[in-house]
Amino acid sequence: MRAGHPWIFSNEVAEVEGAPNDGDVVDVVDSRGAFLGRAYYNRRSLICARILTRGRDEIDLDLFVRRLERALEFRRAVAPDVEALRLVHGEADQLPGLVVDRNRDYLSVQLLTLGMEARSDLVRQAIERVLAPRGVVRVADSPMRKLEGLPLERGIWWGEVPDRVELSENGFQIEADLLQGQKTGLFLDQRENRKLAEARAADRRVLDLFSYQGEWALHAVRGGAREVLAVDSSAPALAAARRNAERNAMTERIGFLQDDAFDAARRLERQGERFGLVIVDPPALVKSRDHLAAGARAYRELNRAAMTMVEEGGFLVTCSCSHHLEDALFEQVLREAARAAHRPFRLLEWRGEAPDHPRLLAVPETHYLKCAVLQSM
Repeated sequence: MRAGHPWIFSNEVAEVEGAPNDGDVVDVVDSRGAFLGRAYYNRRSLICARILTRGRDEIDLDLFVRRLERALEFRRAVAPDVEALRLVHGEADQLPGLVVDRNRDYLSVQLLTLGMEARSDLVRQAIERVLAPRGVVRVADSPMRKLEGLPLERGIWWGEVPDRVELSENGFQIEADLLQGQKTGLFLDQRENRKLAEARAADRRVLDLFSYQGEWALHAVRGGAREVLAVDSSAPALAAARRNAERNAMTERIGFLQDDAFDAARRLERQGERFGLVIVDPPALVKSRDHLAAGARAYRELNRAAMTMVEEGGFLVTCSCSHHLEDALFEQVLREAARAAHRPFRLLEWRGEAPDHPRLLAVPETHYLKCAVLQSM
């Protein structure tokens, strides 16, 4: 805590004075009684307290307004004139358990913890005062809420939200489905990384695995790709990808395949297909530390198949958003995949989250996204 980490685990608590209810604000002191900060409390969670302030601030509307104003000021500096971005990134904005994404005039708000759920009225009032959105979707369907003893739900919180929000992203016209889409509608953390694929797509045949709504594919086409095969298991996601391709007049060079990306990769590999650029951006394959070994094997097999299909001199852009799979382990997985594929690769770039998803130096858990650019030799 003194180094800046805001989490207190239940096995680190020597004593609880009084009888705080789950969700209450408590003062945190060390073994000598020295004041360390104020946190919200949940005895049912492994992380039983999360620090809201290291001073003696009142946990009230003014505090939430100040934190939101500071978060907005930061985004204006690092992502000016961006219509779709993350406005609040939990602990990295001193609002643990709260995530706010903006898609033009509409917000997706995640309340991930009991402590933040108990202050939902303060969150709403602060958002209305600082951001004044036209409509807000309450995204409360993360599995993390189960660990906090909270129900899963999703729907319009207040205002009006269209079925599809159309907006500009990196120069493309795309849609965001805030009510039915995955996560909060778009994967905003890959905004900068997609440009890495665009810069290496010229005159190449491209395979886009786990394409979701096709944003990687759009970048590849703008970068000069001859053709792109976009693969995803979700029919609604591919339908959105087709509409995005139509909006940007790119349908002629993008083909769409509804299939499990693992199955498609193995089948294309067996068929001897080769691509000048392969993009691999799966959902988190490691859901908890208990599943780390199995998840690492899945990443290894997926990347082995992808590496086999990259033609000599071609590129692989491969990602992991599993925060339990740390950078060094993901790099090891890629080395093992290259060895199994019997292919040498150069490591050209290693990237993380977009700047509107800041990481705290003292909180390694705020870093989760890895994006590697490799070139076959």
